[in-house]
Amino acid sequence: MIRKHSKQRDRILAYMKQISTHVTPEKVYADLNQEGEPIALATVYRNLDYLAQMNEIKKIAHPINGYVYDRSAKPHYHLHCAVCDELYDMPLAYQNNINEEARRKSGWDIHSHSITFEGICPKCAKLDKTIDPSNKV
Repeated sequence: MIRKHSKQRDRILAYMKQISTHVTPEKVYADLNQEGEPIALATVYRNLDYLAQMNEIKKIAHPINGYVYDRSAKPHYHLHCAVCDELYDMPLAYQNNINEEARRKSGWDIHSHSITFEGICPKCAKLDKTIDPSNKV
C-alpha cells in the first residue's frame, strides 16, 4: 500500500532520528507539541506504527511500559534496567546464527528474533549497591 507524503510523518521521523533514547508515543506527542505546531496523539500513534512497518524505526515491546519506539530499525538487542525501567541498546552484534539454529530445530521459516536482557544499569547500581531487582516494587 502506497501512502501519500505527510508533513506530520516527516516531523515524527525527523524527531525519531535525532533522539538517543527509546520513547513512548506520549513522549513523542508531548515533545512535538512543545515545538508550537500542534499534532494529535492519534496521528503520532498511527505514524509511528506506519514508520515501523516501513522499517524506518523499530517498535519494541517494553517489559513495563507497553510499546516504545527506537530510532534504529537495524536488528539489535536491548538491556532493560529492573530499577529505573529504562531501555538501552545492547552493544552486542545481532546473531544471525540464532535464526538458523531456530530454523533447524523448529522447521519454521525464521525471519528474526529479539532479545531483551534484564539487569541493573550502572547508574542505578551506583545509587544503591544493596538493590535486589527481584524484590522491586
